[in-house]
Amino acid sequence: MRQFDVDRMVAPEEPAVVAMLSRAFYDDPLFGYFVPNLVHQTKGLLGFMHGAVKDAQPFGEVWVAHTDDKVAAAAVWLPPGGYPRSPKREVLTNVRAVPAFTHARGRVRESLKLLAAVDKAHKDVGSPHFYLAVLGSDPLFQRVGAGSAALAPVLARCDEEKLPAYLETQKEANLAYYARHRFEVVRKLEIGPCPPVWTLLREPAT
Repeated sequence: MRQFDVDRMVAPEEPAVVAMLSRAFYDDPLFGYFVPNLVHQTKGLLGFMHGAVKDAQPFGEVWVAHTDDKVAAAAVWLPPGGYPRSPKREVLTNVRAVPAFTHARGRVRESLKLLAAVDKAHKDVGSPHFYLAVLGSDPLFQRVGAGSAALAPVLARCDEEKLPAYLETQKEANLAYYARHRFEVVRKLEIGPCPPVWTLLREPAT
């Protein structure tokens, strides 16, 4: 495994983080389903990731793994109290994410149903927790420990502060990866013809 330096994101590197996360999700089944056109999908991913990073940035929990002065991976977290979003944050996040759904056309209704189901499942968690909104590694640095390095600071805090961590993933292949970090599947959400979404929870170490 390679060695990575991990720090909180600083404002000047935000564009690099957003671009890297967009590349990381190039083969995401959910975006591929809603926006099959790869050019439109790339633009949509940039809008979606920009919204996620901007929403999390004020909380100071966007952690970036660096190597050779490059952004290798990033973990975008919302701390306890950061979710559900306030009405103002919800509006801003939706506005920033508009490009992600502009070309979904007839699948917009399906996407809204899925997002509602994901939101409801998240709210069912109830207790205070850290929420991993996005985790991504640049394709050049996948499977070499970059994502795990970006995760490490907050997972360590979860254990120290006795707080669970929660996330969703739409790639079944990710389940084994997250299991290595002690995340367990809570629910599999299947809405119509949409690709499934899995919700996962990690209890703090005892």
